[in-house]
Amino acid sequence: MRRLAIFLLFLLPLAACTQQNTVRTLEATLPASGASSLLTQTNIGSVTIKPSPDAEVHISVGLRPSSNFLWGLIAHHDTPDTIKAASLAHNLNDHTLELSVQYPEGADTGGVNETWTVAVPATFGVMSHINIGKLHVTGTSGGVAAQINIGKVALDVPGGPLDVTINVGKIAAQAHTLAYGDVALAANVGNTSLTVDGLSVGDAQKEGAGSQMSYHGKGSDTINLKVNTGKATLALSAPTATKPGA
Repeated sequence: MRRLAIFLLFLLPLAACTQQNTVRTLEATLPASGASSLLTQTNIGSVTIKPSPDAEVHISVGLRPSSNFLWGLIAHHDTPDTIKAASLAHNLNDHTLELSVQYPEGADTGGVNETWTVAVPATFGVMSHINIGKLHVTGTSGGVAAQINIGKVALDVPGGPLDVTINVGKIAAQAHTLAYGDVALAANVGNTSLTVDGLSVGDAQKEGAGSQMSYHGKGSDTINLKVNTGKATLALSAPTATKPGA
């Protein structure tokens, strides 16, 4: 079991590997009015979320044939036609802007890699579901909730609740706030690490091939990072003071 886990982790850098040339790019700019959070759903690919320069949501999705190792052994002969017929779907549901790529009914999407770049107002919450790939969130304070099957999550945010679960992969989170409450990190098979202002803290428990960390602050934001097989790290720090005139 442990050998299988190590093998899967070794394949992670290849899991979202794609051909260099983008076949097609879908773009849209949407008003953020009425929305306070974002939801993206991706089968294979990567999602990057960053602050918007204005009060709108800017979306760019690159579509290309997937060349990842895990799926590369399976032929997807209709991938070019699938990409050609794809469109960007969006829906506002209970203050959540839901984004996805819409393909023809019955299309085989296993050969398509999606590369998302979305800029949202900095106060937005971020939700993302990815089967195989990566999630990178920077600069948003509304919190992050993510579910990944195989992949990586990298967070660098000023604050907000964090709730991330990965089956096989790695979580590396930084939050520039000390306004946290209950903090929990867990790896069924793998390691966890928690630092506050650069110092290792928390109650650590070793359980077989896995580990758990917990910590309790006086703030309101909860943090829960969990991997089935892999690694979860969290670094909390005081907000960086803004220099006069900056």
